[in-house]
Amino acid sequence: MLQCPPESHLASAARGCYVPDVSIISTASILPVETVSNIQIGERLIAGVMVDDEPAADIVAQTRTRSELIEKKTGLRSRRFFSEDARPADVGLTLLERLMDRASWSDLDAIIVSSSSTMGFPGLSQQMVAMARDRHSALGDPFVLDINSNACTSFMYALQIGAAQIRGMGFRKVACIAIEFSSRCIAYDPVAFGTSTLFGDAVAGVLLEAGRDGIATVAEVKASSLVNDETINLIKGGGVMAATPDHPVPRDVRWFMAGPPVAIGATKILVGEIKRYQEEGHAIDWLIPHQANLTRILIPACQKVGIDPSKLCASFAETGNTSSASIPLLLDQLARSDKVKAGQNALLIGFGASFSMGSALLRFTGNRQD
Repeated sequence: MLQCPPESHLASAARGCYVPDVSIISTASILPVETVSNIQIGERLIAGVMVDDEPAADIVAQTRTRSELIEKKTGLRSRRFFSEDARPADVGLTLLERLMDRASWSDLDAIIVSSSSTMGFPGLSQQMVAMARDRHSALGDPFVLDINSNACTSFMYALQIGAAQIRGMGFRKVACIAIEFSSRCIAYDPVAFGTSTLFGDAVAGVLLEAGRDGIATVAEVKASSLVNDETINLIKGGGVMAATPDHPVPRDVRWFMAGPPVAIGATKILVGEIKRYQEEGHAIDWLIPHQANLTRILIPACQKVGIDPSKLCASFAETGNTSSASIPLLLDQLARSDKVKAGQNALLIGFGASFSMGSALLRFTGNRQD
């Protein structure tokens, strides 16, 4: 099989080179310092309620009672929120610099950013390139792309596009980064309790390149959508404007999820994808799913397909649903642990708005990152 030499991605594509293998050569993640407990998030949801009559007092009392039951019903104990002065592009660039710590900036051919919590243009990927030029003079003119319409699945779409760019276009290094400031997109209102208590903030990502010398190889990756007339409005909402992240998200587009139908659909997607890989004969040593409800989606799905809970990578209890950052956050944590062995497989599965879905099978090489 003809291998592309280290040269520009355009030259490689012109020569018709084909690179069969894609490796993850580094991972990174950033969690905010601030921890918000279930009781604290409940208090934030009722902070604007005027307790001036009996119905309002009942709403406050019910919200406090429901807050005490969040862990029992979902498995969630706390979530992390970025501070008010944190800016998505700044945190994203910090993460990109961590990914590029031992790589040449001149080899960075693409930056793909996934985010459920930002929208508009210039996108975060563009802003990050503009800021990076001041610090890293070797940076060339990379391909940039922001993906947000697939919500929690957006990182898996980024991973598929990044792998395809390396395999088909000869790109040298591609950064896939998820930037989630969910705390700015949820409704702080008792009516939104079922949605607003679940989400947390995080930034995480991977750096891809050709070959088998990284932490893990991308053996298979796919992304698709199961959307139909019944699912298209089950999850909806808007994010902060990427160019003006200080401006609040309008109340009428704060995030909404229809609880039970989403839980049923997500479990079905998760179970279906796991079974597909099992039937194809792939060993699943580690399962890294999108971090939705732990007790009603993730654990039941594992039970249905016979996966030992010890193989389930989960951060939901301490971080909440970090949307598209969930999977790269868990991958970074796993890759930096001493649990992974050479030859083991990790199955990544994302599911999000309108039942978009994405999955990838990674094979660990035994190489470690410091």
